[in-house]
Amino acid sequence: MAFDQSRFESANVQGAFGPRREHLAALDAALCKRRKVLCGVVVRDGMPLLRVTAPGAALRALEVDCEQGADGWVFTRADTKEPLGPVSDLAAVADRVAESLTGGAIR
Repeated sequence: MAFDQSRFESANVQGAFGPRREHLAALDAALCKRRKVLCGVVVRDGMPLLRVTAPGAALRALEVDCEQGADGWVFTRADTKEPLGPVSDLAAVADRVAESLTGGAIR
């Protein structure tokens, strides 16, 4: 089987294994330590996002993106691009995400 360059490029390897994915995985780990919050990395249009829900409320989910801006990497709401906080402050971002789904911080 020969190497298929166009297929390799279309696989979006950078998006799958780059810094965005690493930051989302770190936020996933921070949120998994909390009770009553379920999350996991999903792919939308070839880009990884972190989908977060509260048990029993799967339709009320928050999807988190991670974007590189002038001041570094920042977590944002995937739907509105509203900033949630810098990747360097996982605890504060996790609090903000949990509060948006449950009405209060969950630790």
